[in-house]
Amino acid sequence: MAERASLQQLHDLALPPLSAYWPPAPFLLGLAGLLLALAGLLAWRRWRRWRADAYRRRALAWLVRIELQASREPATLGELAQLLKLAALQAWPRQQVAALSGTAWLTFLRQQAPGCELPEALGELSGWPPEHFARLSAPARTQLIQAVRLWLQHHVRP
Repeated sequence: MAERASLQQLHDLALPPLSAYWPPAPFLLGLAGLLLALAGLLAWRRWRRWRADAYRRRALAWLVRIELQASREPATLGELAQLLKLAALQAWPRQQVAALSGTAWLTFLRQQAPGCELPEALGELSGWPPEHFARLSAPARTQLIQAVRLWLQHHVRP
């Protein structure tokens, strides 16, 4: 009986009050500030890269227009040389790019997009008369357009 009486006199354990979530510990404030600064830095770098690649997006849009017109007028493929040159002039200094033609131009294109298979014709496009494009087969036209697209997408800027 004495045991029963002593058990009835027991009370629940007194739990400490719940800790507040705010204000957080100084370490967590510092960590949150550091993460916020890092996210801001990454967003700023991504925005700069996006702006720097604006010429690439414009060139790819121009390439789509050329591709659509080339099925009706093969002579519009002559614009591919101009497109490549203008895109390269946006990314590299004029002294390095403007005077290039023929084999030197093709070598430059291949150096800037390593691993991309670029046909020999890319170096000669600017010298072709409009009639030459009309004599190209459909697969050859497609290959030229795909080579230009590949270079525009994968060239590495300085």
